Amino acid sequence: MRSDLNTRLTVEVRLLPDPCLWCWEIRDAERGDLVESSWTGEWTAYDSADEAYSAGRRRLTRLAGR
Repeated sequence: MRSDLNTRLTVEVRLLPDPCLWCWEIRDAERGDLVESSWTGEWTAYDSADEAYSAGRRRLTRLAGR
């Protein structure tokens, strides 16, 4: 299950219109479904796309380790 989860989930970053910050989203690559988001789930945003992507990768690693 874990390896299947790793191959199906991807991290994407998105620019929020207001405030002008970045958030990460973890999506099911096959379905396009949103699995988790830093903005909708935690109200957390980042100053740069790189920072958001790094945080999203860390979260994906924790999800896959379950």
